[in-house]
Formats: sequence, C-alpha cells, structure tokens
Amino acid sequence: MLVRLALAPLLGAAQVPTPPEVALEWRAPPGCPERDEVLAAIGRRLGRPLTPDEAEVEATVMRDAGRGFTLRLRLTAGERGETRTVTDPSCAALADVVALLVAAAVEPARVPAPAEPAPEPAAEPADPEAAAAPDPATVTDEPLDVPFEPVSPPPAPEPVPSRRSKKAGGFARVHGGGELGAVPQITGAVGVAGGVLWPRWRLEVQGLFVAPQGRQVELPEVQVEVRAGLFAGAVHGCGRLGRGAIEVPLCVGLEAGAMRGEARGPISGRAAQGWLAGVVGAGLAWHAGARWSVWGALQLALSPLHPKFEFEASPEPRRLWAPSWASGRLLVGVEMRFGDPW
Repeated sequence: MLVRLALAPLLGAAQVPTPPEVALEWRAPPGCPERDEVLAAIGRRLGRPLTPDEAEVEATVMRDAGRGFTLRLRLTAGERGETRTVTDPSCAALADVVALLVAAAVEPARVPAPAEPAPEPAAEPADPEAAAAPDPATVTDEPLDVPFEPVSPPPAPEPVPSRRSKKAGGFARVHGGGELGAVPQITGAVGVAGGVLWPRWRLEVQGLFVAPQGRQVELPEVQVEVRAGLFAGAVHGCGRLGRGAIEVPLCVGLEAGAMRGEARGPISGRAAQGWLAGVVGAGLAWHAGARWSVWGALQLALSPLHPKFEFEASPEPRRLWAPSWASGRLLVGVEMRFGDPW
C-alpha cells in the first residue's frame, strides 16, 4: 500500500501529454535567422505566442544568384491558404515577411469586426510592429494579398575621395637605343622628351640624335665612303592604356629635322637636307615609384619624301646613298613624373 502511494505521483506525471508543437517548417541557408527567431518575430507581431492550431507554415529560403534570396511560402490559416514567392537581398527581411503574413492571416480570425468604423483615427500603438497588423474590417474570404515592401539594404558607405590629382601632370625623360634604316648601317640613338600627362592621354615633345654611320660606295674607277647622321624633333600624342603600375602608351606623331651627309675619298663633300616623317609607336612604362618609371618603346618612322645624297657627274648625277622610306627604333629610358593623375 505504501509503495503504491509513493509511485502514484510518478505514474501521474508520466501520463501528462506533451503539448503539440507549432506547425512551422523553416528551411534557410546558414547565416539566416533560425526557426526560433521566426517564431519570436511572429509573437511580436501578434503580441503573444502563436498556438499550434492557428496556422500551418512551410517556408523555404534559397540563395538566388544576382538577387540575394528567394522565399517560397505555403501558409494555411483556418480554411484559407495561400502560396507566396518573394525575393529580397536580405534573408532577415524574408524572415520578417513570414512573420507579417502569418500574423495577418491569424489575427483577423481571432478578433471580431467592429459594428461601425471609428469616427476618428485610432491612436498610434505603442509597439510599432503591432501597427503592421491588418484592420479586421478589411478581412474577406479571398486569399490573402498583403502588400510587401522590401526592406531597403543599409546605405552604402560614402566613397573615399581619390588621391589622384584632377590637374594635369608633367614628365621628363632621357632615352636611348638602336636605330635601323635612317642612316647607312645599324647605329645608336639618344634623345630627351618632356610633356603633359592626363589620366588617359599624354602629349610628348621629343628630341632625337641618330649617330652617323658610313658605308663604301663603288663608282666607276672610284670608291667613296658615305656617312650620314640625323637630328630631329617630334611631337607625339599618346593614349595611356593599362592599369596599376603598368602603362601602355600608344603614340602617333610628326617628326622633322635635318640629315647631314658627307663623302670621303677621291670625291669629298658635305651636304644637309631636310627630314620629315610620320611616327607611330607602342611603349611600355613600369611605374616603379611615385615619381619615376622605367620606359621602353618601339617606334616606326615613315618618310616617303626623304633626303637623297648624289654626286654631280656628267652626263647625269650618281646617287651615293638615300635612307629607307621606313626606319625603326628600339628605345629604353628613365622617366620622371610630376603630379601624374594616372
């Protein structure tokens, strides 16, 4: 008898039924609100916890490339049901959508409609979220169609002002390299340049000296050495391609100067003639520091009207040498930049 009385409370506790669980199925990627957080949001909307017999909710959130997240919601409240698909950049916003729709579906069924509308607008509720609940007077038997205004993402931070100067900069350069075609043999060339720099353009003024070279010319019964050299200046306009520390200048320009020729041997003499050529070039500049760069370029000079050095003889002049209509240069140098807006 004493044993039975001692076990009676335990037997009675074992027979207490487990309260049913709210029918809310919530599936979302990592980083989204959990199921308990969604239930808490519904409770805040209702002002009380949601009970198991009020609604059945199936909510699935999936990542949507390019648009954020997509919510697929199936909601049943009493005899009414609806299906929604909502897209938003924020997964937390979609969880709030579920809370809003569930509260809007449940609350009208529990609150009786008033006999007549109030003559004055109701006072603003203390809880701002409670104000989102629909007016019971607007409840119909149609499927719920609660307008949803997506939650705006937080404003983007203001961009940091660029340190790049808006004014034009300048540069100075010394360069040198090889040249082929303007004088009788492969030779060296040196030059200087300076100009103005914009973010994507540059204007260059160049000076160039091509070292003289000679070759032997056979004439009837005479052998003559011919030497020639070139002094020229040029103006180039260049587009500045590339990014970061690498710049690729593509240039076109006009070059003018003078070529001096000299004949040595049994026949001697000197002459100077004008030089005019169009120049195209492609270069590469590595901005190794804030103010200086390592520069290189391949240039092609086109001179359809070029000098001709001839020996005046009878009955007709004899040509000693004439430069090619196209000559090439490979140049490298060091460039100093001042206030470059690159």
